[in-house]
Amino acid sequence: MRQILPKIKSLTQKYYPEIVALRHAIHMHPELEFEEENTANLLCVMLDKYGIKYQRNIAKTGILAQIQGEKEGKCVLLRADMDALPVQEETNLPYASKIAGKMHACGHDGHSAGLMGALLILNELKSEFNGTIKFMFQPAEEGSGGAKPMIEAGILENPKVDAVFGCHLWGALLENTAQIVNGEMMAGVDVFKLEFIGRGGHGAHPHTTIDPIVMAAKFISDIQCAISRRLKPVDAGVITIGSIHAGTAFNIIPENAILTGTVRFLSEENQALLQKAIENTAKAVTLEFGGEFKLDYKREYPPLINDEKMALLARKAFAEVLGEENIITNAKPDMGAEDFAFLTQARQGAYVFVGISKDLKNPTLHHSSTFCWDDENLKVLMQGDALMALEFLKQT
Repeated sequence: MRQILPKIKSLTQKYYPEIVALRHAIHMHPELEFEEENTANLLCVMLDKYGIKYQRNIAKTGILAQIQGEKEGKCVLLRADMDALPVQEETNLPYASKIAGKMHACGHDGHSAGLMGALLILNELKSEFNGTIKFMFQPAEEGSGGAKPMIEAGILENPKVDAVFGCHLWGALLENTAQIVNGEMMAGVDVFKLEFIGRGGHGAHPHTTIDPIVMAAKFISDIQCAISRRLKPVDAGVITIGSIHAGTAFNIIPENAILTGTVRFLSEENQALLQKAIENTAKAVTLEFGGEFKLDYKREYPPLINDEKMALLARKAFAEVLGEENIITNAKPDMGAEDFAFLTQARQGAYVFVGISKDLKNPTLHHSSTFCWDDENLKVLMQGDALMALEFLKQT
């Protein structure tokens, strides 16, 4: 691998200005989930320029590009996401968002541009490897999840993908470091809407009512016992109530109260346990107060689990780029969720956090209106993605 690294670094310098321009163009025109038409067009223009084979309009706006090596062999897939967030940008960057209320506040502009850079590098190195490399540019990571419908559209077949890799620019890590762990990397997440139904009335006569706000408050307090007293102390889980809607006036007890929230977990066992705890706690509260409840519980993303061998391979690749001393391998899982988990659920693979913060005392905050990072970090993405693919194909 050391023999090919100088070529990769040289090609990184060759394509870097073009990749920076691509990142800025994507950043200036952010698009929300499943709206990424302009972003896809920018990527396809570059794919056409270099004669890269691809399919588009997969799961609405997704793209799958493909490069064939010198001879037949295994197949590896590299993934990036394209969507932005409903955030008003306040960075004052020269390439700041031109779209009111929309911003690339999580680094997906860099993910897409960096993967395109890796693609252009690997396209020039086709004589250096056997097998196939697929490049997945997916929509809608933020919320609806574009990975699953792209998988359902068949992107892991013809040829069959043997391994998957992805990267996320990460504000909780210093620049020129990367984090790759074995096993649990990120949490799974479910969402729920819970309605408590009571009987409304005058605030002066609570005894004639069934107060849904009191039921909601009791539930919010009691459900946290599912974390502290139902999960094993060594396990991780989070139940968050994100919104409460009830009432129209200060002196009226309303008919209902609606809560929405998320459930985060690191195993299917704990996912089932926490879902059941929500149902049982809501039932107990309504039995106590004489009300009713309706629960709409939706399973979203599974936990993201890195395969041990693929994590080792990813660490080896990024150690070539950054140095072994700059690779973090003993971190705890992050309780955020990522729909790359659908890919690692379907195939062996690994996910990598790539540091972008200049100072951990003032880390780069994701989903913030001031989220920004240095273009130089694109070089790490380009080289790391390229090396992971080559390392996998070399070993098979």
